[in-house]
Amino acid sequence: MNNLMLAVGISVAAATAFASADVPGVPQAPVPAQIIGGKRVFIAYSGGENLTLPLLTVFSGKSDRVYNQFYAGMKEWGRYELVSAPGDADLVFEIGLDFNDIGGKAPEIGRLKLDIRDPRSNVLLWSLREYVQIAVFKGHRDKNLDKAMDVIVAGVKDLVNPAPASAPAQP
Repeated sequence: MNNLMLAVGISVAAATAFASADVPGVPQAPVPAQIIGGKRVFIAYSGGENLTLPLLTVFSGKSDRVYNQFYAGMKEWGRYELVSAPGDADLVFEIGLDFNDIGGKAPEIGRLKLDIRDPRSNVLLWSLREYVQIAVFKGHRDKNLDKAMDVIVAGVKDLVNPAPASAPAQP
């Protein structure tokens, strides 16, 4: 029983640590000013075909599904003006789906990747990654892709609008 309690305690502590941006003794580094202050974004598609295996297309839709979903998520949020040319943008968001680099993790079928770049220097400012869980049925794979996309979109929102630091608990 004590081992079970210890395992649960460690799991909760680990989940809390990963969920928190603050690590004791490590100062919070600033998010690049271009990401916080940017107004106009160009969304680029860095690729990711809809993988077709014998008798199986992995996800519903065409190979640009990831691009279209991310674009719709950013447009719905309304934080940035979406522009049609990188020269008109303060930031470039490169979204893609990678089937080749899934980290050797059996339960994943692919990985969504978002790179945020400065369009003038092409410097990578930030990266977000989210694995897409595998499923037997296409409908479930589609839902898993949708969930991973929601995590990526939420990650951009959290990056731009971080949650306020919570006050320490009073004894």
